[in-house]
Amino acid sequence: MNNQALVLHRRMRALDPDVLHCREVELRLAEDGRHVLLNRYVEMYRHEHVSWCAIQQHRVPLARMVRWMVDNGEQVRG
Repeated sequence: MNNQALVLHRRMRALDPDVLHCREVELRLAEDGRHVLLNRYVEMYRHEHVSWCAIQQHRVPLARMVRWMVDNGEQVRG
């Protein structure tokens, strides 16, 4: 199974010369093929100082996500 992530958002910015702020949100299909994983990653890097990192992962059944899209999406007429 292809486990490549779809990057929804990626941003890196220098807050000052010694501080780098990184943020990424990605979506991928779980190994079981029945769930979608949404990963949120945030890191603050400071040169020669304490850095921190936060990772959150949300797991949603694929069938529930598709049902939500049908119920809440805008119908497109072609």
